[in-house]
Amino acid sequence: MTDSTRLDGQVAIVTGAAQGIGRGIAVVLAEAGASIVIGDLRSADATLEQIKAAGGNAVSRIMDTSNPAHADAIVSMALADFGRLDILVNNAGLDEPPGNAWDLLDADWQRTIDVNLSGVFYCSRAALKPMIEAGQGCIINISSRASEIGAKGVSPAYSATKAGVRGLTQAFSTHVADKGVRVNAVLPSLIISRDFGWTPAAMMERRKDYPLGFGEPRDIGEAVRYLASPAARWVSGTELRVTGGNQR
Repeated sequence: MTDSTRLDGQVAIVTGAAQGIGRGIAVVLAEAGASIVIGDLRSADATLEQIKAAGGNAVSRIMDTSNPAHADAIVSMALADFGRLDILVNNAGLDEPPGNAWDLLDADWQRTIDVNLSGVFYCSRAALKPMIEAGQGCIINISSRASEIGAKGVSPAYSATKAGVRGLTQAFSTHVADKGVRVNAVLPSLIISRDFGWTPAAMMERRKDYPLGFGEPRDIGEAVRYLASPAARWVSGTELRVTGGNQR
């Protein structure tokens, strides 16, 4: 039986894939057969090595998604290195500094908007040019459950920008569906993508909120793989919640 989630011959840009959720996405898409182009402020050498060790194909460049020239450059890189662009995953984002509404600094508010919201717009705008010309493609935006529910200690800038990403997803989907391009969003809940500095007791307490256990970066990668694949050919403007059974 044919695997309808294979991505053989396709080319995917994944932003923020030097570590964490982005690395999980890039690795899963590479396993599905896609060639990967990574853009990140940090070196993505570790992600490249993991993909290539498994027989995949990947390149990377340093980029700041909040810079529209960098967005244009990574799309040009994909076209120059691989001759096409099929998938864009807007994953790069900031979730720090933590804080409350009354003590968030202006500079932190603006930087979060620049990366989490404007960055998604700039990268999507750049990617749509070759996708529309080809008459096909897909964009997957990584939003967050924090866009729907508040949490103490979580920056209001993070929640607000992730809600904005959902708005961009709907707007872009409406604008380009008739041009053969699909646009969807993934809304993860808590993903154990790094050391959060929790005590064992705190870890056990948080674990109670997730009937299916804590999520890992690969879980988001699998959700993205589905949305990027032919299996989701009739899916656009959708928000896929990946929450481990947590309904809060």
